[in-house]
Amino acid sequence: MACLACLAWCAVGGAGGARGQEVSAIPGSTLTGISRGVPTLTARPQGSLDLAVESAVVFKNLEIFNLPDILGRTWFLYLAEPRLRYRASAGLVLEGGLLLGRNLGDDESLDIHRPVLRIIHRALPGVHAIAGTLVPTHAIHDAILDDVRKFATEVEEGFQLRVDRDHYRSDTWIDWRVREGAIRAEEFEIASAHAVSPANGWVGLRGQFMWAHAGGQVSLSGRVEQNLMYLAGASVGPGGDQPPRPGAPLRWRCGYDHLWSRDDADTRPLTTGDGGQWWARADLPARRDLVLRLGWSRYRGDGLKPGLGDPLYGLDRYDQLGANLLLFSGNSGLVIEAGFVKQWTDDHRNLTYQLTMAWNGAFSLGRPRPAAPGETGR
Repeated sequence: MACLACLAWCAVGGAGGARGQEVSAIPGSTLTGISRGVPTLTARPQGSLDLAVESAVVFKNLEIFNLPDILGRTWFLYLAEPRLRYRASAGLVLEGGLLLGRNLGDDESLDIHRPVLRIIHRALPGVHAIAGTLVPTHAIHDAILDDVRKFATEVEEGFQLRVDRDHYRSDTWIDWRVREGAIRAEEFEIASAHAVSPANGWVGLRGQFMWAHAGGQVSLSGRVEQNLMYLAGASVGPGGDQPPRPGAPLRWRCGYDHLWSRDDADTRPLTTGDGGQWWARADLPARRDLVLRLGWSRYRGDGLKPGLGDPLYGLDRYDQLGANLLLFSGNSGLVIEAGFVKQWTDDHRNLTYQLTMAWNGAFSLGRPRPAAPGETGR
């Protein structure tokens, strides 16, 4: 009842979900959804070697019509990331493998084949520094970084710091997207997302930032652009800002986020904008292995420039109402998600459908051999 009361309280401002949950709610994946810490990183003895395998089949249909300069798109693809994982020491893990993908319906037999090379250093419990291929499932607002960009850009590369503690979580990274050349400008983004949940998770505060830059000194393209996005938000509700979990009790959350943008380039004047979003969500345990996530949101903006974010936040009015059903298949590592979002954008109604099947697992390939008496050096 408290959850329904919260949803009704937020609905006083208008009709529209936990940011509609257009973003996948699958936890614990590096391919889709939103993750904390370093997913699939198992605690293994020093010197052990594992084969970690992740795979996902993703369908997301963005049914967007009659909006200027904003087009819908259907994503239907298969992704797999097999990688070898070697624990060099108690706090150091090396990973190497491939991101393989197939855009279903395309003529090419293999559309994505990118190397995955990653160094992971555990600086403190719950604190990991990552270099090389980044973990792209960031817990960041969709207006700052559109969640479907990971399907188009394939991999992110650079440096990353992830913190996943009881009352504090953060994700900070630099993604070096395009190296500068004679005829093309360099492109990179620097982003940081922080969440604090004191008072046993009932109250949550968060702040986020992204600087997306294109330009350089060597390039003859003449292109110099930059977009800055900021967010400050607060939320209330039991259980903190956590992803859906099987077997968890009913949880609800509602809050408010305010966004600011600053955008300029050599070819256009400096513009600033802002916007605010009320949102609410509820996780209802239908069965022990089944969770229904309901969401609502109402966004009102004034000239916000999303940059790398969802272009719908560039509109002055954006309401969402959605539902996601997640099925967790025991300890097999399989998660199935089915959901939809109804969107109201400047007097137009649109829909987003998504269906995902994701799986991850790890297989031990060897353990450190106990040293024989003659190998101890004593």
